[in-house]
Amino acid sequence: MLLHRYLEDVLGNKASIILLRTMINYQGKIFTIRGLAEEAKVTPNEAALTIHDLERFGIVKIQPVGRAYQLELNKKSYILDKIIEPMIESEKNTMFEMLELLKKYLDTTKIFSAAIFGSVVKGQEKIDSDIDLLVVSNDHGYAIKQISEVAEQIFSIFHGSISPVVFTKKEFKAKQKGSLIRSIIDNHILICGFSIETL
Repeated sequence: MLLHRYLEDVLGNKASIILLRTMINYQGKIFTIRGLAEEAKVTPNEAALTIHDLERFGIVKIQPVGRAYQLELNKKSYILDKIIEPMIESEKNTMFEMLELLKKYLDTTKIFSAAIFGSVVKGQEKIDSDIDLLVVSNDHGYAIKQISEVAEQIFSIFHGSISPVVFTKKEFKAKQKGSLIRSIIDNHILICGFSIETL
């Protein structure tokens, strides 16, 4: 039993985090090793080795059923309850927290609409992806000032950069049939203001 410095052993590889995230996201579901590997998109061999390690820490329970093994989370596990689940929950809330921060700076009477779009919205972002931001405002200078202020906060807290696109209401309407605006309208998350489809 380890009571000191065990995190690297529990979470020391990507497979541990991927498998635990999958099991937490499907709370109450009983997996086989093959079924879990398929859902988590890791190899069955990698899943089997990792699950064995997680069982050693009492995080996962393994029950033999015929030729297969059934897996479930040990809800009484201290490591699962106090460390892993809060960590996975914080990860889930990252987008919401970022949107709330953007809203704090952009939800003003001088900004008609603000929305994020691109890879972050699609869930396809990479570590160096920017946050694509659309702002519609007739006061360009004010919009840029607000974006600059929130960009500093976003970088400090989330280590992300903002890539803004700013239009006046008239410019936005004039460009609505263009490919950029069409793609934004088709795939975005509204931060604040009017629905961009109705501007």
